[in-house]
Amino acid sequence: MSEPTVLEPGRLWWNWFGEQYFVPRYTVRPRSEGEVRQAVLEARRLGVPVRASGAGHSNPAVVPTPGVHIDFDDFRQVVSVDKEKRQVTIQPGMRVREVSRYLRTQGMSLNNQGDIDTQTAIGAIMTGTHGAGVSLPCMSNQMIAARIVTADGEFLDLSAEKDGELFRAFRCSIGMFGVVVSLTLQAVPSYNIHKRSWNADVEDCLGGLHRRLNDNRTFWFFWLPIRESADLYELPGGNVPSTATRDHDFCHMRTYNAVPVGEAAPVLKEGEQFDHSSVIFPNSYIPNFREIEYAVPFARFEEAFAEVRDLFQTKYPTAKYPVECRPVKADDTYLSAYAERDGYALSISGPMEHASWAMLQDFDELLDRYDARPHWGKHHFMTPVRLERIYPRYDAFKRIRREIDPDGVFLNDHLRPLFA
Repeated sequence: MSEPTVLEPGRLWWNWFGEQYFVPRYTVRPRSEGEVRQAVLEARRLGVPVRASGAGHSNPAVVPTPGVHIDFDDFRQVVSVDKEKRQVTIQPGMRVREVSRYLRTQGMSLNNQGDIDTQTAIGAIMTGTHGAGVSLPCMSNQMIAARIVTADGEFLDLSAEKDGELFRAFRCSIGMFGVVVSLTLQAVPSYNIHKRSWNADVEDCLGGLHRRLNDNRTFWFFWLPIRESADLYELPGGNVPSTATRDHDFCHMRTYNAVPVGEAAPVLKEGEQFDHSSVIFPNSYIPNFREIEYAVPFARFEEAFAEVRDLFQTKYPTAKYPVECRPVKADDTYLSAYAERDGYALSISGPMEHASWAMLQDFDELLDRYDARPHWGKHHFMTPVRLERIYPRYDAFKRIRREIDPDGVFLNDHLRPLFA
């Protein structure tokens, strides 16, 4: 009689955008830490690699594997909460939305988050997802501990407090160190957000950029190259205040300021919203675009943006998708786009067409002149030589990865050329 197994015949999997899809040899949908461990041990016995997935929001092929695919969709509960320390431990399948709304019931909020909340929290953390604000680092800085299953099938408890270099490398490791079975997040006291949205000319946006960055918890903007751009990301068009003098080449701007829960809501004007952080942060997007997002050094943002704008207007004058621009505070995570430097992210997109690749490569080459670093959940054109140049801890990261997974169990065809 054969031993019971958690391995099932491989199921077709595809990501949010429909760009990445594959059928692994085996699929596992665990409901416990023990089942995750068993999946890794069986994969080792069979000599096949392992990759795990959350909600599938990454653009590049970070999940596909010919071996064992661990799908966390059924492993998404709160493990524990410590109200005194404002810490919550969750399973890896929990979406950012589920975490942020749960925290609200406990009198807490995430300190910051991205503008999509349908990813898993661990997926957002492992790929360097961020929000915006000159004083706000990536979401990965909110993870203070994690429990993983390593390549030899053992449980390893990691924390920022005790694991130093290993944890700084692990925080944004794209699943290459092991399979996360729980993670602990540091939350903050619950707060509401007063959000203001308006449109203005580019000159107004850039002329008041640093004042707005310093005067608000969060300021970010979308540059809209043509009139139709606002429709593509469901951005407000005519229903927000506008001082723009033209219907193209203008900016949609937003400020977000925290208000402690319990304080009275302000009287809202046109283009303003007020609600809990879990409600105001997320935006609605249709997955109809192909995207790169690179962070340039903060001090060089205006220069880089001017070149991006010029390239659109001269070579791609009919391109429609907005360019999203957000500042992020430096951190000490080894593969963060903001490792050891404040940055400014520029997100550039095109339609889901083959022709978009040439356009995105043009912008990649432009931004590479600024030593721009990628968001690991978005498309990129990285090479080992380039990564060594732009990441001060790239070699250290690879050394640690080899130490914790010497056989490359958690690598795949996308990751191996960059990090083996």
